[in-house]
Amino acid sequence: MKLLLTLFFSFLLLNATEMGIKGGGCTLAQEGKVQLYYNGKVFDNINYKANAKSGKNFREIFIGTQMSTDNIKIKIIDYKPNKRMKGKPKTGIFIVDTTIDKITTTMTMTYIFDKGIMSTTGVINKTTIGFTTKVKYSLCSVSIK
Repeated sequence: MKLLLTLFFSFLLLNATEMGIKGGGCTLAQEGKVQLYYNGKVFDNINYKANAKSGKNFREIFIGTQMSTDNIKIKIIDYKPNKRMKGKPKTGIFIVDTTIDKITTTMTMTYIFDKGIMSTTGVINKTTIGFTTKVKYSLCSVSIK
C-alpha cells in the first residue's frame, strides 16, 4: 500500500511540475530601455508605451505595445511563436503596424528570445528594422530531474 501511495504522489508531483512548465509558470516583465534599429541607425531615446508592465507570457506584455521616434512608429498587433525546442532560444514572429513618413504597413518581424533579451528584425522598403529589449523572468517553475 505504501508503494502504491508513493507512486501516486510521485506521479502527481511530476505532472504538476510538467504542467507548470507548459503553462508558462513565469512572471515576465520588460526592463530597461528599448532600442529601435532602422536603416543602420540605432535609436535609444524612443517614446515607448508598453501594453503591460508584467504578464505571464509574451502576448500579455507585448501585444498593443507602441514605440516611436522621429518619423517611425511601431505598434505590435499580434505574435506567433514557433514550436519550442528544449534547450534552444524561443523564436517566432511579431506582426506589427509600422508607420514611416506617415505611410503605415503591416509587416512581420522575426524574434529570438535568448538569455533575457528579446531581439526582433524585419525588412520594410528594402531596409532592416527591428528592436531589442530586456525581459526579466521570475517565479518560473523548476523541473525536478
